[in-house]
Amino acid sequence: MTEQLDDLYTARNLLYLGAYPQALNALSKVHARGAQELEQQSLKHRALLAQGQRTPLPMQPSALQTLGEQLGKPEAAQAVEPLLTKEHLASPVFAAVAAQALWNERPDEALRVLAMHPKSPECLALSVALLLKLNRADLALKSVNGARAWAEDAPLAQLAEAWTGLHVGGEKYTEALYIFEELAQAVAGETPLLMNARAVARMHLGQVEQAEELLLRALGQNAKHADTLANLVVCAGLAGRPAETRAQYLAQLRDAAPDHPFVQDLAAKGAEFDQLAASFSQ
Repeated sequence: MTEQLDDLYTARNLLYLGAYPQALNALSKVHARGAQELEQQSLKHRALLAQGQRTPLPMQPSALQTLGEQLGKPEAAQAVEPLLTKEHLASPVFAAVAAQALWNERPDEALRVLAMHPKSPECLALSVALLLKLNRADLALKSVNGARAWAEDAPLAQLAEAWTGLHVGGEKYTEALYIFEELAQAVAGETPLLMNARAVARMHLGQVEQAEELLLRALGQNAKHADTLANLVVCAGLAGRPAETRAQYLAQLRDAAPDHPFVQDLAAKGAEFDQLAASFSQ
C-alpha cells in the first residue's frame, strides 16, 4: 500500500472513530488525485459536518457535493434520487455517501447500494450499522463473519464487529468492550464516540460506575454531545442518581439535539401513555 493510500486509510478510520480533528489533519497531508481525491473531499466534508460546520465544500463531481449537502436533512432520499445512477454508484465513495442520504427514509435501498461494494470496509461498516438499526443482528453478524476473510484487522471491520456484539449480547459484551478499548489505544485515543461505546458495553456488563465515569469524561470534552447526554440519562437511572440529575441531562439533550432518536422515542412513549391514561379516565 502506498503512503498516499495509507494516509487516506488512517483518515477514514479516524473519522469513524470520532477523532475528527485528527482526521482533518491526516487529510491535509495528502495530495490525492483521481478517485483518491474524490474520497479525500468526501472525508473532509463529513469530518467538518460531524463537528457542526454546515458550510458546503466544493467537491467534484458536483453530484457528490449535492449528496453531501443533503446528509442529515429531512426528505434527503427524495432529493438525491436523480443522482443514483449506475455510473455514480460505481464509486464506493459515492455509494457510501448515498446510503447515508437514504438511511432514514429508504433503508432497504441504502442496503442495496452498499451491497454493490462488498469489499469496501466503509460500505461494510455502514451496512452492519444499518442492519443493527433495523434489528437484524443475525444478518449483521453474518456480514461481520464473512468480512473476516478479506478485512483482517481493519479498524472499520473491528468497529462493525463490536457494534454487532453489543446487539448479540452475552459474552459478546466483553468482546465488544475489548475491541473498543483496543481501538481507543491504537488509533484514536479518547474520543466521545469511543468513550460512549465503552460506556454502553460496561452498562450491559453491570459496571455502571465505570460507565458513568467514561460518560462524564466524554461530557467534559463536549458538553453538547447528544449521545453522551442520552447515555447519561440511562446511566444515571441505573446508578440510582436523583431524579433531578436525570432530568437535567434530559433537558440538556433536548436543548442540544431536539431531533435525537432518544428524545423522539421518549416523546412518542409519553404521548402513548397520555392517550392510554385519557382512555381510562373517560
